[in-house]
Amino acid sequence: MIREPFYELEIKTGNCWIEILVNNLPVFSNYEDGGMAVDYPINDAIIENGTQSLEIRLLASDGTESISRYADYEVKVFVKEANAEGSGRKLVYEVPQNTDYKEKPLFISTQKASFRAEIPYKNIGWTDSVDLLDFPKDMLLQELKEKLHKITAIYNSKNITDYRKLYNNRVEEHNKSFYLTDEEIRENAESTFSGLPEKLESIDWQTYQLVFYGEGKLVSLQTRKQPPGFVFESLNKDEYGFTEMLLFHKKTNDSPLEIIR
Repeated sequence: MIREPFYELEIKTGNCWIEILVNNLPVFSNYEDGGMAVDYPINDAIIENGTQSLEIRLLASDGTESISRYADYEVKVFVKEANAEGSGRKLVYEVPQNTDYKEKPLFISTQKASFRAEIPYKNIGWTDSVDLLDFPKDMLLQELKEKLHKITAIYNSKNITDYRKLYNNRVEEHNKSFYLTDEEIRENAESTFSGLPEKLESIDWQTYQLVFYGEGKLVSLQTRKQPPGFVFESLNKDEYGFTEMLLFHKKTNDSPLEIIR
């Protein structure tokens, strides 16, 4: 029996872009042409035992109107012991390949499946959160703009106290999901701002669009060829910027948006 199950996706693609969601939470995306192979952890998306939904989206790449007939992909779910070197891993589920895009031109091909997972931890996540689809979009956009300004200020000031207040729920559930030790938690906290540009700014607000996940209980902003979240650029053009995946929820109708993933 696995004491601390660590779930991961094995993803291989060629000649296509791909987006993968677990429980309607975006966990992985790749918008680069050519081939790719990666193992990607998904415990953050698993908040209770039982059946987990899986959605795979293949997309046509830039400059094309449909997915290439030569596109290829493999997605498998594995589980292993989280903190046991060399313990090996067990195949949980292998997604059967969908070939509808080979039979007719498609800009996007969506495949839905499911697998079972058993976890020893209990995260609340967005389980009890309110349905954000009922809120005016203008109100959500304004609140997200305020969050963007606040996060930008935190990264520029390197204010760890404000960071912890804003990210606390996400960090705590992440630590629990991946069975982090006290030492690992401390090391992560100490390196919160490591490698960040000295000063950064957001990309143009007009490039974002409002997106919903988690069956309408999660909201964020998204720009083209990026996961949902905020995209930052360094004021020093010799430094790289970064994209931070961020998903927000509301605990009640009257509560503010909070970062949960």
